[in-house]
Amino acid sequence: MLAKAYDATAEVLDQVTDWSAPSPCQGWTVHDVATHLVNVMCTFAAAVDGGPDSYSPDSHDVAGGYRKAAARCLAVFEDPAVLAASHPFPLGPTPGSVIAQISVSESLVHGWDVARGAGVPYAPAQEVVAAMLVASEENPPPEGLFGPPVPPSSDDPLTVLLARLGRAA
Repeated sequence: MLAKAYDATAEVLDQVTDWSAPSPCQGWTVHDVATHLVNVMCTFAAAVDGGPDSYSPDSHDVAGGYRKAAARCLAVFEDPAVLAASHPFPLGPTPGSVIAQISVSESLVHGWDVARGAGVPYAPAQEVVAAMLVASEENPPPEGLFGPPVPPSSDDPLTVLLARLGRAA
């Protein structure tokens, strides 16, 4: 699931031509959201590998920075022992499997944010959307991590997931 989520968002980033366009995240441009995503991906990997927890992507190569951060996450989360162990994390000691799940969610949701702001298509894998929809039902994100839920405009799984996370699709 990690690779599929990361690949869909990388495809979006590769299509962006106007990085200064406003995103659905109030006050943030497409570039701001993409840079945030690269940095949180580094935070996820750093929780496991102890490496740098941020990255300052060149304003002309945010997509390249994302690909590097995604490759790093894939490498650290491929070990089943990493997924089972707890790691230091901003929310407190957290199992690697939960950090990986948060990574998928961040990539999926912010991939949509970037696509929506940049006006480019977004086609995440349906199995990734379905898994994150179930995860959002079983373990809602901590309050304040995303916007307050809004009514979904349709029963499409991605629309429902986004609405749970405060986004009107």
